[in-house]
Amino acid sequence: MKIKHEHIRMAMNAWAYPDGEKVPAAEIARTYFELGMTFPELYDDSHPEALARNTQKIFRWLDKDTPDAVEKMQALLPAIEKAMPPLLVARMR
Repeated sequence: MKIKHEHIRMAMNAWAYPDGEKVPAAEIARTYFELGMTFPELYDDSHPEALARNTQKIFRWLDKDTPDAVEKMQALLPAIEKAMPPLLVARMR
């Protein structure tokens, strides 16, 4: 069953609430590269502004409801689900 974009948004915003958007973005990016993912494109740690740019990208896609943004967030779901705290994954589903 496909997880709705608004459910992803709700869980991601709850995850980002206490410590800021960079915390989930860093964990998602780390997991993305561990899983060998290539789409949507994120920056690896060799880029000097990887964290800031990945945070901006991920939360921009999250905030939009365009087909392109929804597609990118759906593609990131394997990394999001693996990186996200289990209680938030349960809320997202």
